[in-house]
Amino acid sequence: MLRFKQSIDIWRRVIVLLRRSAPIISVAVTVLAILEAGASLAVLYAVKLMVDTISAELTSTSPNLRSILFLLGTVGVVIILAVFLQNLSNIFRMRQGLLVSDYVDREIHDRAISVSLRYYESPEYYDALERAREGGTRRPAQIVANTVIMFRAAITIIGIFVLIGTVEYRLLPVLLIPIFIALTIRLHFARKLFNWRMSRAQKERRASYLDWVMTHTSHAKDLRINGIGPFFRNQYSKLRRDLRNGEIKIEQARLWAEFSMAILGAAVFIAASSWLLYQSLEQSRPIGDVVLFVLLLRRAESAGNELVGNISKIVDDHLYLQRLFDFFSVPSQTARPSKPLAIPESLNSGLQLSDVTFRYDGANKDALKNVSLRLDPGKIVALVGENGSGKTTLIKLLTRLYDPTTGVVSLNGIDIREFDPALFRKQLSVVFQDYAAYAESVAENIRFGDITREASQDAIETAAKNSGASQFISSLPQTYQTPLTKLFDNGQDLSIGQWQRLALARALYPHSRFIILDEPTSAMDPKAEFELFENFRARINGKGALIISHRLSTVRQADFIYVLEDGKIVEQGTHDELMSTPGQYSSLFQKQSKYYK
Repeated sequence: MLRFKQSIDIWRRVIVLLRRSAPIISVAVTVLAILEAGASLAVLYAVKLMVDTISAELTSTSPNLRSILFLLGTVGVVIILAVFLQNLSNIFRMRQGLLVSDYVDREIHDRAISVSLRYYESPEYYDALERAREGGTRRPAQIVANTVIMFRAAITIIGIFVLIGTVEYRLLPVLLIPIFIALTIRLHFARKLFNWRMSRAQKERRASYLDWVMTHTSHAKDLRINGIGPFFRNQYSKLRRDLRNGEIKIEQARLWAEFSMAILGAAVFIAASSWLLYQSLEQSRPIGDVVLFVLLLRRAESAGNELVGNISKIVDDHLYLQRLFDFFSVPSQTARPSKPLAIPESLNSGLQLSDVTFRYDGANKDALKNVSLRLDPGKIVALVGENGSGKTTLIKLLTRLYDPTTGVVSLNGIDIREFDPALFRKQLSVVFQDYAAYAESVAENIRFGDITREASQDAIETAAKNSGASQFISSLPQTYQTPLTKLFDNGQDLSIGQWQRLALARALYPHSRFIILDEPTSAMDPKAEFELFENFRARINGKGALIISHRLSTVRQADFIYVLEDGKIVEQGTHDELMSTPGQYSSLFQKQSKYYK
């Protein structure tokens, strides 16, 4: 009963999907398939009439050749019509499949860019995505096409069996047995193959990763210097071999079962035909019945295979579509309030974490513990801490990529969960330590800081100038229109330091109120770092700024400094205050200052 309800629900969602993606073509596909079935039956009926007429005319003393020729012409016309309808139906099914495929791709992409970051950081997401992809973007269209083809084959078989019944009704049960056995075999192996493919999701992702490692420029140098290319190649080959052998094993078992079924079908055909031929030789049955039976039986075999094959395909499609629709049902975990508050036009106070604790899903300890921190408008705040202390997690909470386990993150004293997440994030510009490098032009890489802002070359160049990127951009072949990738023609690669300046320009481009920089100068040389922070307040145009850096020479000019250790704020104050008190900050600064002298 549960499986039946799931099937009904899938059909409902498929119909909704087809209505949104290809409504007119989907109706046309259904109508044409029904016409195909009618034309197929018309061919069989015309053949029956022709056989009966030939049989009657040949035993007549004055055979009427005109009626025979007329029926031959009728059969030819009906066959041409059936072929025309089949080709037209194929064209419409192809168009339907392409439209639905593009629509489902957009749905998968919409879900992928809307789900919470929390979901992205779990293997369950990638398994769900792999299974959705395995489900195939064309399956919604396929399930309709297969159902229509099944319906057409069923009508054909019913018509065939009616005609066979007029020849010898006692053969009908015997002919039904092979079809029933074939259907059982197909359904068994369809489910078995589906379960195996679902279980291989992580292996497929592992194989894709290894392929990417061997073919992408990111690892090209290491593979050659360390000589580890053959290792990854062998790992990939082993995975593909395991995946290939698993599928081949199931397919071999299915082929042997279907071969045995073919032998049974052939035995039934030979036995039934021999029996009718024997009756004909005994002159108790017209030879026309034997000819008609042979033609119908061969057509019944073809239609039966089509029926059984499409029933198993529909079951297979249902199984995969369940995974596809499961992926579409993944909720966006960044909840949007039913009545979001407007973002304050002026800020009396800025961003604030109040007694915030956060723990990642599946973790056995808190990443942040009772953290309180302020980032006021126009102020520069620094966050210092060793790797793994929770600095990046804190940024994710400030930008509402995550919500705290306990405590509150607020803007102007209002819980940020009361705002529309998209509008709230427009108040922030962020450069993560693992900043994005897009295979687009220089200008586009900067404009991605706020794609909704009207494109302005002056604003792009100003952001590049303030980040220090304008110097190297001017030396590129097409300056701001230079593609930043070697994947396409006329593309250019940048150094890590240049990419970091470009990422900073992207953060400076939007009309945001706060800018958050996670190790913004880690790839820059000391001279470039000094130039960037020499007049940093002017470069960020009075925005509030949170700077995370291991280089304490960078943060000494901050208005206020927080020291994070093991998820807790252990020290806070100005640079002078922290230096006047023995502690982690003063100790780290004194150690690093040796290299500044």
